Amino acid sequence: MRKGNLQIFTLTSVLFVLIISGVGTAFAQAEGQAVPTIKTEEQAAPAATTGEMLNTANKLRLQFEGALGIGLDSGKVGVTSDGDDVKISGGGGAGFGVSLGYGLSRSFDIDCTLGVQVSGLQPAVNNADGSFTRSFLLATAKYKVPVRNNLQWKFGLGVGYYMGGELDIDIDPGVPGAGHSVVDYKNTAGVHATGELDIALRSNLMLAVGLKYYMVTYKADKATFNGASEPVSSLPDEFRDFNGDGVDITVGLGILF
Repeated sequence: MRKGNLQIFTLTSVLFVLIISGVGTAFAQAEGQAVPTIKTEEQAAPAATTGEMLNTANKLRLQFEGALGIGLDSGKVGVTSDGDDVKISGGGGAGFGVSLGYGLSRSFDIDCTLGVQVSGLQPAVNNADGSFTRSFLLATAKYKVPVRNNLQWKFGLGVGYYMGGELDIDIDPGVPGAGHSVVDYKNTAGVHATGELDIALRSNLMLAVGLKYYMVTYKADKATFNGASEPVSSLPDEFRDFNGDGVDITVGLGILF
């Protein structure tokens, strides 16, 4: 019995050692496999990227834009019943234009804009109508500062040719200064500065929102009152040399080719 018990004890001890060794190996293998799994997950995580900045180099751009602005000077047309001056400005008003531009590089654009703008009486009154209408052709060089893959700032300087300026004031009978006055102005040149934010709505569709400051003076060429010609020298000083300085808010939609 003692011999049998000794054999049983020996076999049991060996079996126990084998079991412990097997379990230990299994745990070691499991732990060893866990490391590659974690490592694989870490390798699968993509690196953070900022993306490329917006680049409109070598792109032709056709843009339609609207403008709404204020004139920085004005001439007196009359007086309201409350004693307030009624004025009209050579700058500001509502306008529309079409631009054609090209991206010379990642940092520089050039464009030309053909447009028209009209300003009216301020304040508007019931017994008089007035407008100053002009067209313009602008050439602008712009410096671009990309800030994101769909945004860039653009700062521009340029010259403009302003054409067909016409001041038309029609005051009803019974009002001081009643009559229909028309003043035509000579074509003239001016300068301007722009700042705008370009937003890429799609790869070939851009929204541009900005400000334009311009300086120009219109010189009277001829004048009529109720259809009869009048000398330009009879005009008030502010209308003989009509100040067309102004600041406009512009909004445009451009297509890239």
